[in-house]
Amino acid sequence: MSFFVRVRFDVRDGRRAEFEEAALALRAQALEEPETLTYRWFSTTPGSYVVIEEYVDSDAAMAHNERGEKLLAQVNESAEMVSAELYGPIGPWVREWASTRPQVTIYPDFPGDVK
Repeated sequence: MSFFVRVRFDVRDGRRAEFEEAALALRAQALEEPETLTYRWFSTTPGSYVVIEEYVDSDAAMAHNERGEKLLAQVNESAEMVSAELYGPIGPWVREWASTRPQVTIYPDFPGDVK
């Protein structure tokens, strides 16, 4: 069952080019990952971005983050994570990561474990 992620970022002043470079590199990385099903960036205004991600499971999401550790550090230096939403079955490491970030909301499947 798929695991979905939606994250919104607001870029810090003067850091847009750096953020966009990292975002595009993460997208290129995702294209090479068979367990990453969807990885798309969206923007309505310069400096405000949303990424929609779909993985085969939450372990695949964590593997993507581990592979892109340097790029994600660049994202975090150049932008603020305003909100993050996680959908579907949540593995223990993702739950632990989310527990330290108040801007993250977990949405488990309704009505429970649906196959």
